[in-house]
Amino acid sequence: MPKTGARVIALDRMLQDAGLASRSAKRGPRLSELPDAERSAVKRLYRRLGGVLDEPNLRPGGWDLIYDGILVELDEEMHFNRYRAVTLGVDAGASAPWAAAYEDFCRAHERRSGTGGRRWSSPSAERMFGPAAPHWTFEGGGAPRWKQRALYDAMKDVAAAAGVVRLSRISVYDVVDGVRLEDLLRGRAVVPPSALRTFVESRALGVHR
Repeated sequence: MPKTGARVIALDRMLQDAGLASRSAKRGPRLSELPDAERSAVKRLYRRLGGVLDEPNLRPGGWDLIYDGILVELDEEMHFNRYRAVTLGVDAGASAPWAAAYEDFCRAHERRSGTGGRRWSSPSAERMFGPAAPHWTFEGGGAPRWKQRALYDAMKDVAAAAGVVRLSRISVYDVVDGVRLEDLLRGRAVVPPSALRTFVESRALGVHR
């Protein structure tokens, strides 16, 4: 499991209360594990985002939460911007259960993707996409770290669409049983555990193993 924030911990507790059985950590997908067509789609997407390497070593981080039969990704503020919107509009992203809502979130909340710390760029992201532009400048190199995060999210989407995993994506901006998920995770509101589980399962993409 990647570095765990308070909201991921809260979500995990709620989903276990709803009856989902937690499983051990698992690393993210690798290109070599994807079918040929999906592997080619990821490489095309890398180029479309401005990738500069001939053979990039793409290594998405581990899954946020792992349960029996389903992986859950909780997408927080940094995941919504113009680059993620690009990845939602092609191949697996276009038909994913979360795609329409996520496209809206990318348009509405880009300013919350942030530039502090390594949010805008990082050494590994610049190796993949070239030098960054100044903050909030999207000509030229733009935001390499935003691009890297969008590409890695897309790789996980593609793995689910190919049936390698069963994935559910939910966002802090989603509304569950009339309550914004952010408020639920911060303890400012409650919903029945069954409502949260139903929402998570409605967002699943991939083979139910």
